Amino acid sequence: MYKVKLITYRVLLFILLRLPDFFYSFLFIVVFPIYKALHKKRAYGRVVRHLESARKYIAERDISCATIAVHNNSAKLSQTTARDVFKGIFWNALESYRGLACIKSTTDCIVYENEHIIRDAIAKCAAQGKPIAAISIHQGAFELLHRSLCRYSEHVHLITDSVGDPAFRDVLKELRCAPHLTEYHPNETGRIIRELFRTKGILAMVIDQGKHTKGNDVTLFGRPSTLYLRLPQKVNDMGAGIVTFRTWSEKKRIIIHFEKYYPPKYDANGESANTVNEKSPLITEIAHEVETWIANHPEQWSWNYHGNFTVNKT
Repeated sequence: MYKVKLITYRVLLFILLRLPDFFYSFLFIVVFPIYKALHKKRAYGRVVRHLESARKYIAERDISCATIAVHNNSAKLSQTTARDVFKGIFWNALESYRGLACIKSTTDCIVYENEHIIRDAIAKCAAQGKPIAAISIHQGAFELLHRSLCRYSEHVHLITDSVGDPAFRDVLKELRCAPHLTEYHPNETGRIIRELFRTKGILAMVIDQGKHTKGNDVTLFGRPSTLYLRLPQKVNDMGAGIVTFRTWSEKKRIIIHFEKYYPPKYDANGESANTVNEKSPLITEIAHEVETWIANHPEQWSWNYHGNFTVNKT
């Protein structure tokens, strides 16, 4: 039965990823109203509430901080609807898997920006015999982020969580695989740290969602939320650098943009370099980055995730 499912999933995925865009445009038009009707009190309802709360927060901040960047973010949030969010998730997921399948029409759209940030970070840490962690969020065609890191290292260590049917999980693993990429389950923290420092490679993580693990309490858009930064913070305390990066889609381009480099032991001049401190400078600054990324492209972030803003539900 497993082999039958495996072959079936492979064939279906091969066909689905190569269907024309007009098919998916029609599919979304048909399916979204049904999804909306079935999830008004769940995923769809959460997105509506989260967007409204974020709009109020940005609007209030406009009054006290009248900058061009803030006003631009306010405009983007005010124009973003729950439908825009689900449409963004739908198309970005499709482009993610098309990219992983190396479909040329998608891979030709990928543009890399600020590559000097990650190249310089790798060089600086390599001079000390240390690895780096490259972290991002579930925004845009995020599945392509981890594959892109193979451009810069022969040892990329990716943490993924298993979901769904075993055969389907294995098909997704085949799709994600690359010669320089190794996947780990979230429970394999000890193993991944050992391998990371042994290979002097790159730890790849998305930090805005997590299951069966404790995160760091932060504030996003004025509301309590969680980012899963304990592992990046731990390896940073052990001597690894951290690079933040993200992706978004615009004008038929998939942009992979490297943001900032945090040197090893970033908290050493802050509150603590040796403990997992949720209010450390590292956590605070990364949380601010994440909030800015979401505000820049609110239609491409997964607002529907059930774990967002868990402390103060409305």
